[in-house]
Amino acid sequence: MTIEQSFIGHGIGPGRRAAPVLCLPRGGLRHWHLRLAAGLRAAGLDPRIAWTGGDRAPAGMETLFTLERLIQPRPGPRPSERVDPAAAALPEDDGTGSVRIALPGAAEAGDAAWTILFDGRPGEAGLLQALLRGGAPLVEIVAGGAVLACGRPSVEAAANLCEAYEAVTARLAPILVSALQRPAPSATAVPRPDRGRPLAAHALRRLARTVARRLYHLCFYAPHWRTGWRYSRGATVWDSGSLGGEPWRVLPDPGHRFYADPFLFHWQGRTHLFVEDLDHRTNKGVISAVAFGPEGPLGVPTPVLEEPFHLSYPFVFAHGGAVWMIPETSQNRTVSLYRADPYPHRWVRERDLLTGIVASDATPIHFEGRWWMFATLHDGAGAHSDMLGLFLADDLLGPWRPHPANPLLIDAGGARPAGAMLVREGSLWRPVQDCTRLYGGALGLAEVTTLTETAFAQAVRVHLAPGPPWPGRRLHTLNAAAGIEVIDGSAAPLRLLRRP
Repeated sequence: MTIEQSFIGHGIGPGRRAAPVLCLPRGGLRHWHLRLAAGLRAAGLDPRIAWTGGDRAPAGMETLFTLERLIQPRPGPRPSERVDPAAAALPEDDGTGSVRIALPGAAEAGDAAWTILFDGRPGEAGLLQALLRGGAPLVEIVAGGAVLACGRPSVEAAANLCEAYEAVTARLAPILVSALQRPAPSATAVPRPDRGRPLAAHALRRLARTVARRLYHLCFYAPHWRTGWRYSRGATVWDSGSLGGEPWRVLPDPGHRFYADPFLFHWQGRTHLFVEDLDHRTNKGVISAVAFGPEGPLGVPTPVLEEPFHLSYPFVFAHGGAVWMIPETSQNRTVSLYRADPYPHRWVRERDLLTGIVASDATPIHFEGRWWMFATLHDGAGAHSDMLGLFLADDLLGPWRPHPANPLLIDAGGARPAGAMLVREGSLWRPVQDCTRLYGGALGLAEVTTLTETAFAQAVRVHLAPGPPWPGRRLHTLNAAAGIEVIDGSAAPLRLLRRP
């Protein structure tokens, strides 16, 4: 199935300042509403508040959220918690607002209001119904029946319904900014009728799953990734659109550590496999490498790069006669470039390409005379895998500048990079993670159909999921070099039986 995704820069330009009116009940103000207003202001908009009728939160929602916050405590204040409107100091609508937007929980705000739909249903009831079905809900900004902008926020890290609610509402700001500044009207949205589900029964099921998950983590190292490899004899995954064919072999690991994010690199007649090497005891990753010969790996992966912070996703490439690596350094709030000196056992940090940013799985490519670097962005809330960012540069060493339409996508199923990009028959292709159901649950092969300094579009042409050729629940990296293909997925080594 092909999924078209695009964000094209047009609409309200940088010289215009829109004043959207956010409609919500006075008794239903939450912390995420304040964050939404701040996000709109950061985008150059001037949000106002219009208080509507009474709170329309579904019955039992507050009780359930309170229970779940007690079971899974987090440092507060939580986005879903109530706020006293008197202490919020939000500017109220004076009649000059540009468009009225009915936020979840608000009473009807008039025929002219924009509506937010969650899997086709409005309001907090619609959002909760979408979350109860599981997976990432489709969020649509609708005006006059037309969809102005949409996204699919990830709920991959949510431990309960409250956290899933917070993850989705965290992405409303960039989706609304896109609708206000870069509207792209599409097919007519058809709101669906409410179909309430009893929250009490859901709470009992969630509690049982939480207990089961905790017992599972007591017995197993989880999540535990494993790296698979094979010699590509004939068609590759990119050619066949399938994981079938030559059997995959698993790179052995010691149990208390896992190998993930595999990248292959062939240089001066030698091929090495680079991986994230994470020790479950410290929950910190380093970059390790192992040489490959005609029969497979020559030994076991050994560390080649370690920092005080976590490292993963070792993107290795050649440019200008040197070998470079851009590992994920999001914990350090940088995107850093390392140079091999010498290859492959020693790496020197050349410079930070981006600073003050949480960017995951940065993946660069030189295409059509320019450097492009894709990564998923995190702004302090929500998931790490659903906001696609793009950066441009004329030279690898920079300066790098953000694409004006960032974030290009809000999409759990097609945003996060999953390996090196390819140019096939003149078109740029991205392997992408599908985190619609769970983090790293599947892969997609996406063709970039538009790529300019102002516009971007991609279409997910192929979907790859774990199955008989690659058993397990997860699949989130695909790379190839020198006639070898590598992927990774999940496993479950027992803690009690696999001690270091």
